[in-house]
Amino acid sequence: MCGIAGIFSLNGQPVRDAENRIRRMTSLLKHRGPDSQGIYISPDQCLALGNTRLAIVDPHNPTKQPLETHDRQGVISFNGEVYNYQELMEDLTKKGVAFRSHMDTEVLLEGLHLEGEAFLPKLDGMWVFAYYDIKRKQLLISRDLLGERHLFYFIDKEKNELLFASEVKSILVAAGQDRSFDMDFDSFLTSLQYFAAPPGRTMVKGIQRILPGHNITAQVDGDVKQYRYKKLHPEKWFDFFKQDPPLEKVVDRFEQTFHKVCRNRLPQEVPFVCTLSGGLDSTVICLYASDFGKRKIRTLYGQSYDKPPKRGEDTLDEYEASKFTSGKLNTQHEHIYLNSDEATPILQYLADNAFDGMYDSAVAAFEMLSHHVRRQNTKVMLISEGQDEFLGYPKDLRAYQVDRLRATNPLQYGISRALSSVKPGREMLRRMGLNRFVISPFFSYKPFRFLPINESWSLDEIDPLLTKAQIVSNSVHYGMLDPVYDDLKNQMDYTQLRALSYACSSLPDMYNLRTDKAYMRGSIEARLPYQAVDMVELMLAMPAKFRFNNGTTTKYLMRKIVERHIGPEVAYRNKYGFAAPIWLSPNVFKAMNYEETVRNSSIFKDFPFKPGIREFILKPENKDMLWPFYVLARTNEQLRSRSYE
Repeated sequence: MCGIAGIFSLNGQPVRDAENRIRRMTSLLKHRGPDSQGIYISPDQCLALGNTRLAIVDPHNPTKQPLETHDRQGVISFNGEVYNYQELMEDLTKKGVAFRSHMDTEVLLEGLHLEGEAFLPKLDGMWVFAYYDIKRKQLLISRDLLGERHLFYFIDKEKNELLFASEVKSILVAAGQDRSFDMDFDSFLTSLQYFAAPPGRTMVKGIQRILPGHNITAQVDGDVKQYRYKKLHPEKWFDFFKQDPPLEKVVDRFEQTFHKVCRNRLPQEVPFVCTLSGGLDSTVICLYASDFGKRKIRTLYGQSYDKPPKRGEDTLDEYEASKFTSGKLNTQHEHIYLNSDEATPILQYLADNAFDGMYDSAVAAFEMLSHHVRRQNTKVMLISEGQDEFLGYPKDLRAYQVDRLRATNPLQYGISRALSSVKPGREMLRRMGLNRFVISPFFSYKPFRFLPINESWSLDEIDPLLTKAQIVSNSVHYGMLDPVYDDLKNQMDYTQLRALSYACSSLPDMYNLRTDKAYMRGSIEARLPYQAVDMVELMLAMPAKFRFNNGTTTKYLMRKIVERHIGPEVAYRNKYGFAAPIWLSPNVFKAMNYEETVRNSSIFKDFPFKPGIREFILKPENKDMLWPFYVLARTNEQLRSRSYE
């Protein structure tokens, strides 16, 4: 796992001030790779590459990256992991490649050098990389299919350069003080609603991010092209599910696939730790990572609430459930408190570095967790991001119940839809205790559209902040289906289509960016077993009955697995989030000075906000709305002053 950066000349002229600029870009990424840093200037001087390395595979190898091929005709800067690198190394060795290391980076480099883009389908891993073919003067940049890794880029048409990096700030610095950048206000509005900028964009005009499952090619004296190289294929499982297999058979198939995925993602040369919150997702990862308790692993529970949450009929609170599972699997379990006093500088850094559009305050809690793990000389964490999106979040259960209402009682569905189309109708239904009949105006079947779980505020909550036109404009970025999958629309139920939408946008461009940003600040590699392509395709193909048990519960299949191996005490607990909103804790709120920053900011003059919005969010009863506007104020000030370092 690493940080990467680069400057590529688009007109064949030597990159100006190449060494100084690439060193500055790379130095800003040191937290992503504290083990070593290196730069590379191509012989034709058309490319400057930087790399900071977090050594996970062949960790004691002193070779610095970027890494050149054995014949020095190709070079790569790589951020990620290739989990099947040993198998690929054997295959390439048979084809005559002589390896100098046991690094997965070299396997990827030599595979690309020998086979080009045809090598990509062979990879089981997560990545962004920049590979330069010196003879062809062609740069290839690639991002993995689920978007576990991220790369941002800027095409400077005035200076004929392509700048790219793992973080936006490196691009801003390399562009120079003579280059002004403006805030992308529409991206901020999307982030306000969905905790993320639109796919492919950032909060800075002109700076983009490569889409998941896409490549970029750049040629000297040629064009910069982005194109899809891979898509998901849930249809490979359709025949299996058409046979209407019993639940036990589906559980067995899930277990076989996931056990293999977890085993492949366990690091062999450095220690690791698994998060164990007491919820279903982390419990299942620990189950397979420990090989059903046969392997001693370390597990970690991070507490950000004053008291671990517990509600309803749950017999165990969140921490008690984590201890229960740990006891069953005989893990080395640790319980830590995420002290809010430590959060202030982390939140300040987050607010000052929200150029990418990711400022969800949960980043702070995850980052605090990563710093704790790093202090224990551990570099890898297995975390459970992905299950909610594929096998059923409470919000998606609600959407499924609407699906069933439409199918079984179209008259009642039509009445609910009509009442819900206007705010007074929605308020009336809520007053009558009929929340289940409130259907968002943005929920539809033709075109397919739904409210994703990364929606931050409901329509009525965000209505005082944005105009109707702004809300409608921003609603098209998440909760819709990528047209590349139109051929599957008639072969999948609505729960499957929602999961597919998550895989294409919400997961890569919101949740995975949050994960990458939080854990890499602490120099920790987060591995995401649920996002292995084999697992995702299986879960996408899962019919609704295995997700929701006829509309009675979420994650039905997962609950049956946990019940089978751990027990009903954990299997049927309620859903709890990981972190309390730490930015709102009294001591942090006072130290951060949100109100004064927002009150004195120029953002309400600089951007076309709804009239009276500043006064509205500064009301004491609306203080939970301050954070995103505080972030916008800080980020906008940096862009105006060009104070990036």
